[in-house]
Amino acid sequence: MTFTGLTNELCRTAWIITEQSVIQAAGIGVTNKMAGTVVVCYPRTSNSGEFDVVFASDVDPRHPDRGKYEKIAVAKAEVSWKTGLPSRKVQQDAPFLYEMGMTKWGGSVIENGLVVAFSGVQAVFDEAIAGTMLRWIVALCQNEMIKPDGVMESESSFI
Repeated sequence: MTFTGLTNELCRTAWIITEQSVIQAAGIGVTNKMAGTVVVCYPRTSNSGEFDVVFASDVDPRHPDRGKYEKIAVAKAEVSWKTGLPSRKVQQDAPFLYEMGMTKWGGSVIENGLVVAFSGVQAVFDEAIAGTMLRWIVALCQNEMIKPDGVMESESSFI
């Protein structure tokens, strides 16, 4: 078993699952539209010292505000990447961490350095969608460790 960690393909699987909840929430009127962009960032810095997006996807690639949602989702992710906090926590509990040019909106989450952000609907639901995506990523990675023929069944003590 070769451990691959966080990949675009793994994120795509998590998004396929998460996107269904986005569609359902819009369909029953919980969220205000069926639109938005999700972004996932690598938990470590790149060689350039900037954060890297490993995955991005749109609920509706033809939505007229798609570009705006993508820009804001990336900006939310950058807030969490720089501060180590969900963007809502920065807004509500630590606004002194803001730097000029940062977005003021909630909708990103961070766990053990992994950052996921969503933009497109109400900020509280953006955060719920980002959180759902993050948990699926973590669960899929955990499964790679413990599934039959997974990392933990290897004879080696090292990844």
